[in-house]
Amino acid sequence: MLVTYLVGCALLPHPPIMLSEVGGADSDQVQKSAHAAEAAAAFLLQKSPSTIVVITPHGPVFQDAVGLNVSPVLRGNLSSFGASEVAVSFETNNLLAQNIIKQSERLGVSLAVLDEHLAQQQRFSLQLDHGAVIPLYYLYKAGFRGQVVHLSVGFLTYPEMYAFGKAVQGAIEMTRQKVAVVASGDLSHRLIPSAPAGYSPSGRKFDDRIMALLQSMDVKSMFALEPDMVEEAGECGLRPIFFLMGTLDGMDAGAEILSYEGPFGVGYGVVIFSINGRRKAKEG
Repeated sequence: MLVTYLVGCALLPHPPIMLSEVGGADSDQVQKSAHAAEAAAAFLLQKSPSTIVVITPHGPVFQDAVGLNVSPVLRGNLSSFGASEVAVSFETNNLLAQNIIKQSERLGVSLAVLDEHLAQQQRFSLQLDHGAVIPLYYLYKAGFRGQVVHLSVGFLTYPEMYAFGKAVQGAIEMTRQKVAVVASGDLSHRLIPSAPAGYSPSGRKFDDRIMALLQSMDVKSMFALEPDMVEEAGECGLRPIFFLMGTLDGMDAGAEILSYEGPFGVGYGVVIFSINGRRKAKEG
């Protein structure tokens, strides 16, 4: 088994209501997810990462590229949800960011470097979105004070998102610093009639399937998911999940589901991934 600098991974949901500062008494209905998010943050911090890589489906999203925010300092809060006191600020790990650019070029992944010039040109914000703020807030509360790399998904194919995960894994090994990776994403938004996107029976079917495949880390079956079911589910977490699986490519790793629930019609899954090292390449 080969040593790796990727020390742990997690899938975390990002409903603002999960935080009592936003949801108040309503947060009790997602207490299971909140407790699991706290446990996932504690799990990652036990691995002593100096950097957290977080990918979100709610940052600046491009049709033909994934995004890498290279702002020297990453800041965000939940003021748009009435909780400006929920705020985070982290320094960007520029060395890792530059290595991600190099590895993405090597693997042919289309990457948009998000800086002030592009933000002004395309009229988007470099502030952290809630998909990044919420997982990072849990990590901050758990004691994390290191650096961050902020990524956002693009509407690339699932194989391309997986390849981007492999690029980030390669960049982590090049940087030679302990790194944990967090994929921020909710599952189906169509679990019940009162769900934000309405109801579809495919919603729960999708969530059950994804949670089972994450448990077994069956990437091949993930690529074979029925497109109609995925479309009907109305999810926002599948591309972050494929990215996460790419970062784990070739690793001796295991998954543990900490929680799943969907009281408001949106599926929230919390999964952690332990990593024992990199598998040796097969000879011949």
